[in-house]
Amino acid sequence: MKEIIWHGLGGQGAVAASSVIGTAVGICEGRYALSLPIFGAQRRGSAVLAITRVSESPVRNRAKECDPDYIVIIDESLVSSALTGLSNGKPRQIIVNSKKSATELGLAKWSNVIIVDAETVVSKIPGNPMVNSVLVGVVAAVTGLAKLDSIKKAIAEVVPSRHVESNIAAVEAGFKAVKR
Repeated sequence: MKEIIWHGLGGQGAVAASSVIGTAVGICEGRYALSLPIFGAQRRGSAVLAITRVSESPVRNRAKECDPDYIVIIDESLVSSALTGLSNGKPRQIIVNSKKSATELGLAKWSNVIIVDAETVVSKIPGNPMVNSVLVGVVAAVTGLAKLDSIKKAIAEVVPSRHVESNIAAVEAGFKAVKR
């Protein structure tokens, strides 16, 4: 089983991003996935977590605790809290939305960091796509857990119809940012 943990602020789409990956794997590709949002009575702007679990067999683990293979940080202000208690051996990959360098983010000791300025990417795409869609594309490219076509189909399932086209464009841009 592979685990992705998404760190974001309420309203940034951490839960939606987790759901898109889960839908792509579980519905579009016929494997097993679980998307688990973790938040309480927080308001918009509070820290939110979502866990995506992907497996070749049924996923029954619904625990909030995880040992992630991948960490996605949608808001750079969450870098410190996202990495608390982790060793350098895991996660396999850390993906951060930021304009800053790994050193500026306090990630210099980690060799497996991908930094994408997703906000600049979405600013160039018409239709007001979400930053999280760029990071979904990056996750698809880095992890290989879901095919790009499956992600596009999942976007159409999860995202309101008026935003599907622009968010697919954002996913493609995120995917291309890694696959060169």
